[in-house]
Amino acid sequence: MQDDLDDLLARAAQRPVLPSEALMNRVLADALARQPQASAPVPRPAPRPGVLARLSALFGGPPVLAGLGTAAVFGLALGYLSPTTLNYLTGTSTETAEFFPQADFLTTEG
Repeated sequence: MQDDLDDLLARAAQRPVLPSEALMNRVLADALARQPQASAPVPRPAPRPGVLARLSALFGGPPVLAGLGTAAVFGLALGYLSPTTLNYLTGTSTETAEFFPQADFLTTEG
């Protein structure tokens, strides 16, 4: 009895059993049905410009803001170096005051 079973299992091992075409089609159909479906891409709205960009556009753009900044810095420099301020800081009179007594501070580095 043992030898008959061994012979039967040996013959079964020599001939591999392949699945039928119908079985393979059913397995693949089930696998495809369970795959997650890709969702349609959601269009994003264009980003809104920031506060500084809107403020810059309100004044006319970066070139206008550069001109305004330059004028502001120049106005502050002239306001600080006015004759009244020089009288207060140096104790000199307005007749002898020079706006830029030494221009070295404009050209030095560091």
